[in-house]
Amino acid sequence: MEKEIELKLRVAPDDISVLRHHPNFTSAFENQDHSTLNSVYFDSDDRSLREHGLTLRVRQNGTQHIQTIKSVNQGSDWLERSEWEQPIQGDQPDLNSLTDVALRPILTENIRNALKPVFETRIERTTYNRCGNGANIVIAVDEGQIVANGSSCPVSEIELELKQGAAAELFQVARAINDLVPAQLDVKSKSERGYDLLDKRSIAVEKAYNPTISAGMTAGQAFTTIGRACLRHLVANTAATIDRDVEALHQMRVALRRLRASISLFSDFLDDDRVDSVKNELRWLAQEFGPARNLDTHIFEVLKPLRQRHPKELGLASIGRMFARQRLKCYRRVHQAVQSARFRKLVLETAEWIEVGPWTRSEEALKQGRRQMRIELYAAEQLSRRFSKIKRRGAKIPNLDHQKLHRLRIQVKKARYAAEFFSSIYNGKKLTKRQKKVFSSLAQLQNSLGGINDIATHKTLFTDIISNPQPRLNAKQNHQRAFAAGLIIGDQQARIPRLIDSACKAHTRFENTKRFW
Repeated sequence: MEKEIELKLRVAPDDISVLRHHPNFTSAFENQDHSTLNSVYFDSDDRSLREHGLTLRVRQNGTQHIQTIKSVNQGSDWLERSEWEQPIQGDQPDLNSLTDVALRPILTENIRNALKPVFETRIERTTYNRCGNGANIVIAVDEGQIVANGSSCPVSEIELELKQGAAAELFQVARAINDLVPAQLDVKSKSERGYDLLDKRSIAVEKAYNPTISAGMTAGQAFTTIGRACLRHLVANTAATIDRDVEALHQMRVALRRLRASISLFSDFLDDDRVDSVKNELRWLAQEFGPARNLDTHIFEVLKPLRQRHPKELGLASIGRMFARQRLKCYRRVHQAVQSARFRKLVLETAEWIEVGPWTRSEEALKQGRRQMRIELYAAEQLSRRFSKIKRRGAKIPNLDHQKLHRLRIQVKKARYAAEFFSSIYNGKKLTKRQKKVFSSLAQLQNSLGGINDIATHKTLFTDIISNPQPRLNAKQNHQRAFAAGLIIGDQQARIPRLIDSACKAHTRFENTKRFW
């Protein structure tokens, strides 16, 4: 088994051509080589290998066949993966010579007998070498297609593989390429895209994934693992968001919140000279997403149910048309953001900071001690502190004003993310049962407080509609719209007592749960 450290950049086909002929690119590398790589991926009908986090391919390069097995970790495999590679005879898998003990329980005789070709990749690859600063990096420019069940999707990407040296050199090369042509960090491997094609998921929405944090890890290693997973969650949903998928935009916002929460969780050793820049850029992206997501909430969670109950209310229809126009503009803003040079730079620089930022090598005694603390100790400390605050402040929910309820909601959200991030440290039937109770009560508390916060936002918006008649509408139309806005405000305000009661009950459940750490 070897560790493969690799960055993948998605580049448009036309820009690949520009890059090949750019003097700054061609002069930076040496030993150019071209090859045709045809790879067949194998699995069983029930996707046993995929379910066990493995991919198996046989690649033909000229007359040679190479068999490769790679581990798949949805949270972090966009940068680092384990792989087992060996030359074989013929174009069918040969698993008889595998000796790795980690693979034996998975590659049973039944699974071996069930393996069959499931999809293939046909790639024209040009490789370049870059040696310098103690690093050896192979740059592979790949063009071709992935084929499955008679369908195909194009491949146009650059892989940067670190053969020797520090990972910081990978990011230096990636940034240099992005300076020449638009290059977006890609978190999906060819095998993942192949399975998506096989499952007929051309633009998939990806939900949050909690990576495995193992006891014995340092706090610094845990943050890197969590940060990778959050960044993948963000980037993996860009394509569906551009396609105006409501859930994909929601997932990108969740990814941003989780990433920002993880930075807060480990803030006592992440305070370096780049953290403020990273946080500012993440905040900028959240602000670009906010208006579109708010309108999605207004339209689908507030207006649509009310229109179903009052189908003849013309003012509701008028507000709906207004929101639809505003939503179109807001999604254009989202598209511009995720397709911008600023977004590409944000993703690359955030990835670099997570992996090799100044915080990873700080020799300041306090920060170094916190960074190297065993994660189970660090997690217990963080969970105890954050849970105690919620128990203390949550007891006053009925008497808190909107601003204090909003701050409590943020604390609950961060505590919930912390509990999810650290959940894999604590195993056993009893602890798992306690975790479920904690997650359930925190989710209910967060949702209830979130609902109250949304109502306050809605009230401001619809009060503005009442107070500011539109000159392009006649008096009757403005009256209809104002009446509808008042109807919405009344409907929303009526929900507050139920939400307060739900929040109090959730807090009581949370207060009565036992520690799982």
